[in-house]
Amino acid sequence: MSDDDSRTGPPARPADPVARAVAAAREAGQPCAVLDLAGVRDKAGFLDACAGQLGLPGWFGRNWDALADLLGDSDSLPLADGGVVFVRGWGERAAASPGDWETARAVLGDSAADARESGMGVTALLVLEGDG
Repeated sequence: MSDDDSRTGPPARPADPVARAVAAAREAGQPCAVLDLAGVRDKAGFLDACAGQLGLPGWFGRNWDALADLLGDSDSLPLADGGVVFVRGWGERAAASPGDWETARAVLGDSAADARESGMGVTALLVLEGDG
């Protein structure tokens, strides 16, 4: 064995399952992002999180219709070209405002349906997180 104790083989994968999924998607050339909703409790916070974490354009109107439009517009949002969004920390958001969360889920779900049908849109995957 040489003095160089470097290991051969693929690089180590991150321990966090979401980080592993993001790394695998990116290695496969799949556009993806993580939307972390920890601490987000209302519609305004949700839309702000989307704007900041998904790279929505500055002219984003911060309403449900504008979000739905952008999730299907690859000219304005490269992620909309069949990308995947991993949504973390959504449980607190859902509990704080169930009605708004249902609307958010509907917008995300409609985008996923569009992605399946046409290849354009964003598929959102809700990350199940817990203590055990």
